[in-house]
Amino acid sequence: MRVDEELGRALAELSSTLTPQPDPYGRVRARYRRTRQRRLGGLALALVVSVGGTAFAVAGPARTTQPPPANPNEAIAPVMAWSDKLLQSPPRGAVARDTGYVRQLSDLLLDAQRRGDFPNLTVPVNAVKVLFIDDVNDQRIALAAFVRDQPDPVTGWPSAAVWLVAEKGASPGRLASTGSVRGTSDALEPYESLAVDDPSGPGRAIHVAIAPAGCVFLTAPALSGNAFRWASEPTDSYLIRTPQTQRPEWWRVNCGEVTRKITPGPGSLAAKPITDAQLATAMSRARGDVKAQRARELVYQSAQSAGYRLTALPSVVWGGHVAGVPTGGSPTAGEPSVADGQVTILAAPTVGGSWVGEVTIEPDQPRSDSVISTGTSFTVSTDPTDPASLLAVPIDGDGGGGGDQQFLLVVTPAAATTVRVLRDGQEVARAPASGSGAALTVPRPTAGLVVTVLDASGRTLASAQVSDKGGQGTPEMDAWNQE
Repeated sequence: MRVDEELGRALAELSSTLTPQPDPYGRVRARYRRTRQRRLGGLALALVVSVGGTAFAVAGPARTTQPPPANPNEAIAPVMAWSDKLLQSPPRGAVARDTGYVRQLSDLLLDAQRRGDFPNLTVPVNAVKVLFIDDVNDQRIALAAFVRDQPDPVTGWPSAAVWLVAEKGASPGRLASTGSVRGTSDALEPYESLAVDDPSGPGRAIHVAIAPAGCVFLTAPALSGNAFRWASEPTDSYLIRTPQTQRPEWWRVNCGEVTRKITPGPGSLAAKPITDAQLATAMSRARGDVKAQRARELVYQSAQSAGYRLTALPSVVWGGHVAGVPTGGSPTAGEPSVADGQVTILAAPTVGGSWVGEVTIEPDQPRSDSVISTGTSFTVSTDPTDPASLLAVPIDGDGGGGGDQQFLLVVTPAAATTVRVLRDGQEVARAPASGSGAALTVPRPTAGLVVTVLDASGRTLASAQVSDKGGQGTPEMDAWNQE
C-alpha cells in the first residue's frame, strides 16, 4: 500500500474519533488523550485527540497486568479488561516459538527503555511483554507492551504499545534498537495493527493486526451487493497480509459468540492516478461549477480515505464559489472563522447501503497555519448525485450566525430558484438559488427541518430533510466496550 493510502486511512480513523458516534465506546475513547505515531516507511503520523484524564489503580511490580479503572462503572472498564487479556496472551507468530529469543528481546527492550532510548516512552516501566513476532517476507515484525510503574499521568493508561521492524532473522539486539521502532502508542488497546512499507517494491505494504488470544479473525471479500461471506483465518487471533495476499476485503474479530470489531481491510477502489474515464464518470452528473483537476484530486483522496467502505468511486455532486462559509478557523488564533471560497461536494455509495459524502472548502485567501482546505462529511439514504435530487448539508463553524444558528449548504435541481426551510410546517429561512446551489443560515437544531425548493412559477420541485452529520454509514463496529 502506498504511503498516501496509509495517510488517507489514518486521517479517516482520526476524523471518526471527532464525529459523534452512536456507540458509547467511541464517545469514551474521545475522553482520553491519545497520542499515536505510526511510522509507515518514511511517513510519521501524529494524531492527537484532547481529553480528560482518569486515575487507575497501580499494578504490583511482579505482575504484568493492567488494573481496572478506579471507577468500575466507567464505560472504559470493559475496554481495559480486553486490553489486559491481550497483555496476558501468549506471544503469537512463528518466531514466538523461540522462547529464548522472546525472553532476550523483552529484557533488551526493558533495558533500552530505562536508558532512555525511546524518546516517546520515557516514564518508568516495570516489565515488557512481547505479544507478537514473526518474519513476514523480508522483515521481522514484533509488537511489545510496556507496563508502566504508574499509569500515564496524562491519559491514565497503564501500558504502552511499541511496534518494531527489522530485517528478516534480525537478532534480539537489532530488533530492540531505536532504529527498529515503527509505531508507538501510549495505550495498549484490545486490537492493535500496523502497516509498514514492504521492501519488495514501491507502493507495496505489509499489514499485521492482533487481538487477545481466544479471539478469532474472519475475513470476507469486499461487499458488492450481497451479504458478507465470512471465513476464519488460519492464524486465529492475528492476521497478516502481504502484497501477495492483500485483496479487497473486510475483517472481523469474534471473541466467543460476540463480534468485537468489523473494519474494512487495507486498500481502496481507486487506482493512481484517477483515469480520464473515471473522472468523466465522476463528473457526469455534477451540478454547479466544478474544477476538473481539483475534482480529480478529491475523488482520489476521498476513495483512498474511505477504502472498501465504498462500493463505487465517489462522484462529484456540486461545485461552486460560496461567500461566508465556515472554515473552522479561530479569530483568537488569527484565522477567520468564515471565508469566501470554492466548495466541492462528493458522494459515494457504501457497503451499508447508504451514501456518504464530503464537503471540501478551499478559502480564497491562504491561511497562515498552512491549512489548504477544510470541510465536513455527511450521510444520506438516497442518491445525491441524481440531478433531480435535493441535498442539504450542515456546515459547522463559529461563523454560521451564532450559537443558535447553523450554516446550511443546499444543492438543488437546475430549475430551482428559491429554497425554503420549514419546521413543523412553518417557514424559518428562505434564500434564492442559482447555479443549482444556495447557502443560508437556519435555526438549530437541524433535526426535523424540511428543505423545499421551488421553480420560478412557485412549483415545488423537491423536498428533503437535512443530511446527517458524519460519514460512516457502513457495518463498521468497535464493541470492546461490551461486557
